[in-house]
Amino acid sequence: MAHFRINIYLSISNFLKSFFISDPEIKKIEKFINKTSGKRGFVLTSQLRVGFLILLKYLKKKFPKKKEIIFQPFNLPEMINVAKNLGFKTNFVEQSLETGEPNLQSLKKRLNKKTLAVVVTNIFNSPSLLLNIKKICSKKKIFLIEDNAIYFDNHFYKKNKKYFSGSFGDFSLYSFNVMKNISGFFGGGVSTNDTKFIKFANEEISNYKNFNKYLLSKQILIFLILKILKFRVFYKIFIKVLRQAHQNNNLSVLKIVYPSLKFKRISFPSYYFSKISEISKKVIYLQLKDIKNRNQNSLTRKNNNIYYYNLFKKLKIKNVKLFTVEDFNFQNYMDFPILVKNKDKLNNYLLLKNIETKYLFYHNCAKIFESKKNLKIQKNAEFFGNQVIGLPNHSKISKNYMNKIGYTIKEFYEKNL
Repeated sequence: MAHFRINIYLSISNFLKSFFISDPEIKKIEKFINKTSGKRGFVLTSQLRVGFLILLKYLKKKFPKKKEIIFQPFNLPEMINVAKNLGFKTNFVEQSLETGEPNLQSLKKRLNKKTLAVVVTNIFNSPSLLLNIKKICSKKKIFLIEDNAIYFDNHFYKKNKKYFSGSFGDFSLYSFNVMKNISGFFGGGVSTNDTKFIKFANEEISNYKNFNKYLLSKQILIFLILKILKFRVFYKIFIKVLRQAHQNNNLSVLKIVYPSLKFKRISFPSYYFSKISEISKKVIYLQLKDIKNRNQNSLTRKNNNIYYYNLFKKLKIKNVKLFTVEDFNFQNYMDFPILVKNKDKLNNYLLLKNIETKYLFYHNCAKIFESKKNLKIQKNAEFFGNQVIGLPNHSKISKNYMNKIGYTIKEFYEKNL
């Protein structure tokens, strides 16, 4: 078996099983989500951004005078584009270079009477930061929207009680895309206690068409290809193609590996207005109810994150910086992020050694959407874009392989390549 960076958490057995079970009721999926979010209602959508679109339409209708939304600038541009397409003004908050979290003072400065919501993207966020933002938003009567696309089953303890990511927001967004912790090919959702939103969302979705069969078939094919790539012979071919794509800046290949490179500022694609497919509902349900495997997956990721953290602390590589981690249960990364200098050269060197990293996380959305405004905020987001890489983290990644990655990175900087 090869050490492929991506491990699709949907098993082949659950994929095949989905063809032989009846379509699960939404209530069954809702039950599992509500147990982690601590909320009473859940709406299942075809994608996270579709749930976000419906949510913003609802809030816009309910509070027409509030026209501003605050985001973290290091983000997925498609999310900001949803707000822009609905006529909202977007503001960006400064992110700390030490932790990657939103700066609270920067956030407070941007809040005003027109602020409708603050969207926190859980990528580097800690429990204490989210609790502080929740207090600020609650005091100002501003909605807190928690983007929980990457975090799932991440948790922390307060007074011996377990709280999950997704429990902070007035509205919490979930993603069940093919490479997420719960892999549904396509899928997303919104959890909340707002029963009026639940009714509004269900009415919206009832008018949507069935999910595009071509897009779904294409995603299932990607799922099967990614499963095959864990075999060494196919992985070697993949690494060679990826290495050449990076060296030659072959965007047609890189856009397949990193879909966010395809982003264009356009109106909503027609497939946004689609219901989630039956097969997506089935595989999501099968994974959600397998609590034992979910807990093991979360524990393995956490232990790998701790191992990486201690390894790089021990290696003391001058050109590698670690993010501050408050709680490894909560900041439980799917790919362990580090900040590196000469990112492009390091990435090419690692690919030569058959080591694949997550080269691209998010984009500098302040630069994309605000041009020359808020230059300091743009500078910090650009810093993350230029220096963050993610190291592979899943159940198939051994300690020996993590050591190999760490010492190969050390070797690169010692050679001054």
